[in-house]
Amino acid sequence: MGLGVDSLVSVSAAASSELVFEPMVAADLPQVMELERLAFPNPWTAGLFLHELKLSFSRLYLARNAARRLLGYACWWLVGDEVHILNVAVHPDARRNGTGRALVQRVVEDALAHNAASVSLEVGRTNEPATALYRSMGFSEVGLRRNYYGQGEDAVIMERRFERAD
Repeated sequence: MGLGVDSLVSVSAAASSELVFEPMVAADLPQVMELERLAFPNPWTAGLFLHELKLSFSRLYLARNAARRLLGYACWWLVGDEVHILNVAVHPDARRNGTGRALVQRVVEDALAHNAASVSLEVGRTNEPATALYRSMGFSEVGLRRNYYGQGEDAVIMERRFERAD
């Protein structure tokens, strides 16, 4: 279904300073769908993206380079004091250059700005580059969802908790 963060790879922060983040709007859908199909074997539908744009607790941000080329996007929910990452994709040509790390950092910053207790996500059990990236960003493995992606592919549940002064 395209859920999770399987297209994310371990990256350096070198190119992230050149990125521009902006909220997705419906007019961005053709570019987002093209990237979604490149990133996932079971991509989200256009309808799923349009639904996310209507939800008050859903955030969908694009990462573009200075030339306005779409390099990646992230979709997450902010519900109560929890953030859950639903989808992160990075264009195959833009992987390993800081885009994935910058997108996840954007989610973490949003979580901190809203005093969230945690950020969670699912990642394919065999996606070692993504898992390594999340670990390097303070995420820990907290569970497993069997056959989450279908065809025998399990998802590892990862979470990053924050110290909060309540």
